[in-house]
Amino acid sequence: MAIDYRITARELVRELGGDSNITNVAHCATRLRFILKDASVVDSAKVAKIPGVITTVQAGGQYQVVIGNHVKDAFGFVMELVTVDEDAAGTSKNKVGILNRIVDIISSIFAPFLYTLAACGILQGILGIFVALNAIDTSGGTYQILNFISWTAFTFLPVLISITAAKKFGVNTYAAVVIACALVCPDYINMVNTGADVYFLGMKVQLLSYTSSVIPIILSIWVASYVQKFFDKYLPIVVRNLFSPMFTIAIMVPLTLLAFGPIGNAVGGAIGGVYNSLYGLSPIAAGIIVGGLWEVLVIFGVHWGITPVTVGNYASLGYDTFTGMQASAVFSQAGASLGVFLETKDKDMKGVSASAAVTGLFGITEPAIYGVNLRLKKPMICGCIAGAVGGGIAGAFHAVSWGYNMPGIATIPAYFKAGYGSEFIGFLISIVVSFVLGVVLAYIAGFEENVVEAQEAIPETAEKAAGSVSSKNGVVLDIASPAKGLVVPIEEVRDEVFASKGMGDGIGIVAEEGKVHAPFDASVEALFPTGHAIGLSANGVELLVHIGINTVELDGRGFQAHVAQGDTVRRGDLLVTFDKEMIEKEGYDTTVICVVTEMGDGAQLDVRSGCKVNMLETVMSVR
Repeated sequence: MAIDYRITARELVRELGGDSNITNVAHCATRLRFILKDASVVDSAKVAKIPGVITTVQAGGQYQVVIGNHVKDAFGFVMELVTVDEDAAGTSKNKVGILNRIVDIISSIFAPFLYTLAACGILQGILGIFVALNAIDTSGGTYQILNFISWTAFTFLPVLISITAAKKFGVNTYAAVVIACALVCPDYINMVNTGADVYFLGMKVQLLSYTSSVIPIILSIWVASYVQKFFDKYLPIVVRNLFSPMFTIAIMVPLTLLAFGPIGNAVGGAIGGVYNSLYGLSPIAAGIIVGGLWEVLVIFGVHWGITPVTVGNYASLGYDTFTGMQASAVFSQAGASLGVFLETKDKDMKGVSASAAVTGLFGITEPAIYGVNLRLKKPMICGCIAGAVGGGIAGAFHAVSWGYNMPGIATIPAYFKAGYGSEFIGFLISIVVSFVLGVVLAYIAGFEENVVEAQEAIPETAEKAAGSVSSKNGVVLDIASPAKGLVVPIEEVRDEVFASKGMGDGIGIVAEEGKVHAPFDASVEALFPTGHAIGLSANGVELLVHIGINTVELDGRGFQAHVAQGDTVRRGDLLVTFDKEMIEKEGYDTTVICVVTEMGDGAQLDVRSGCKVNMLETVMSVR
């Protein structure tokens, strides 16, 4: 059953301290990024249990909630529940270092339009393939129009940045856009191209091109936030709306041309120069480092720090080497997840790892990292090793990306350009090696299966219960409700594994009291030490009765078993009692889940749900 992200959003807002504790919300490709006034009030363990949440990360001054591909849906629902208070951003009780602050700024500014940049990069790659195949006339209007479309987002990158930077720094959005447009205005570009000296109030303007630039506009909008606040504070309200943006624009455009533009260009050039110099020393070593460690940066959410470097490379060089090596890290983690799929015997883990591998191939690696590889530890290490090998190969071939993209199968065209066939072939070799090596290493290294909630395998039946049920009217076994309460479809149970029927079909019972009784004459095939789950068997049918969601974490507190493994029980015998009130007070859902894990080939399960039942009323039948 698909997750209802409206419910995810509602529970997230509640667990994060409510609207009053949420200062700001943004999202990137896979994460909701919250800025909280006080992060100490949040219980991350409870947040991670919310349906739809993969995991949580605290980094860059943000409380990051990893959602995956549906992050945009969750973001929309969260924004319906919160009122973003931009002015309160500085009142957070969380101590944030300068590095974390920078990462927060970069991620907040670039995340909203990265897919747009990537789309333009892919278009550039596709055009390059058509040119190489002589499938398009480069002098014709079709090519020329598509070509300038593919470069538009990069040409006017300062304008895109100004919009998100205005939101981040609390500047009037339209004033910020005008400041950015002035930097790429045709009249200013003509001044740059002409080369004649230009003075402003007697001060010489350093005529530089700001198309595709990054840091100058960020500095400009940051300073503009203080200029605007000054005029908002001191101008009379009757003229404030008119004169505050006027003064902000009139002051900031010349200041940017005179100071912040040249400073920003110098800083950006220096940062890019440091990386490119290191790459020049040894592309292979650079590839090993990037391919091996990139996903580690993703884990901590600080990978945004490299974005200005890669974007700056496209602007200054026309290509980027970092992305050419970064792709190996992405494909290697997808491969490691596939290796887990091939090795694991657990049905649920097979489903999770297969899905994560496919998603990883398309550039979204968080499900593979958090849901599979990091969780099992060894596959994560195998993925990093495979990524390092692939990155080294990419560096050896000088693989590059010719347009901004997020590495994955769909963006491969962005790595191709006519006349650079060996670099592209090297890139393809690097990602194939990374992926295959990730699969092989994870499969060979193996891992210790995490025996956790909803993944506990019921042992094979050694013997069947005495007093088996007769097969009347084709019924192999009638299964009664083990408790009194409301019966809900298994799809509505708040656990994705059960709801997806990964362990089998069944029902959930919102029990009215803390007692679970035998639903049929059976043998007790499994009784977990914590008392929260019991496996029953009769007539070739195996049933898992699972009390609550994530209740294994209570380590047996609140549960008392009244039978032992190997016992034979009669319909109605008391199996387990549980302290419903205490467990719910601890924050756990106490739904009693009944799942038929085995019923033989060709058997059919009839399910009754959506109604209240008394204990021992028939709710399922195996035919």
